[in-house]
Formats: sequence, C-alpha cells, structure tokens
Amino acid sequence: MNRWKVRGGWVKELACLGMVLAIGCSEPGPGEGGYASIQGVVMVEDWNSTFTTILSRYPAMDERIYLVAFADIDTLRLNPVAINDVRTVYNGAYRFPYLHTGRYRVYTYSDRFPTSGNTSNQEPVWRDVEIRSRREQVQLDTLWIKK
Repeated sequence: MNRWKVRGGWVKELACLGMVLAIGCSEPGPGEGGYASIQGVVMVEDWNSTFTTILSRYPAMDERIYLVAFADIDTLRLNPVAINDVRTVYNGAYRFPYLHTGRYRVYTYSDRFPTSGNTSNQEPVWRDVEIRSRREQVQLDTLWIKK
C-alpha cells in the first residue's frame, strides 16, 4: 500500500508541474518588436450607384488592412512591400501587435466613382503613424471607405 502512495504522489506532482508549465506558456510574450501595437476601426459609407447619396454607414467586417514600414525615416520613403496584413472583425476593428519603433502607414482600399480620367475603381485610404516606444499602444482615427 505504501508503494502505491509514493507512485500516486509522483503522478500528482507531475500533473501539477504540467499544469503550471501549460499556464505559464499560454500567455504570449513580446515579439521581436516588443509590446507596441497599432489598432483602429474601418467604417463603410454605402453610396448609391452614382456616388451622389450615402445610403448607410456601418462597420467594415472582413476588410483587409495593410501595414507598411517607412524604409528611410529622413526622406519618408516607403518600403514597397507590405510587412503585414489583417482582416477587420465584426465591428470593423483591427490590430497590428508586436511592432518595432518607427514610422508606419496603415491602409486599405476604397471604391471610387469611375470617371474618364481614372482607370481604377479603387483608391487607397491611409493613416501614417509613428511608434516611439516599445510599449506604445497607438489608436488611429477611423478609416472611412466607400462601397
């Protein structure tokens, strides 16, 4: 009987150790960039087909949002490659976590009224932002897009 108590105690200790390790590993730590993040909301203006009247306004669900970094802070030249992209959730919110300090551009695309002068029916809508510390949480102004 004594032998089973020893084994039972060992199994319980091992189980407790496993639980402690699992709980400790479930909280994400900082990425390479630290705890800085950029977050915001995208809203939709639903226009009629001639872009003369707004029919409704609502959160942009499942809209793709891009993040690019400025390659050269002195000249504010953009790095041509998006470093990250996310999709908005049901309420139009998005978040880019674990960023380095530096300057960024957050952008998405909006529909636009076609004219004879433009060849695309979309245009970018963006906000430029600078992260100055590794723990900064930046809340951007709302990005409004037309649909």
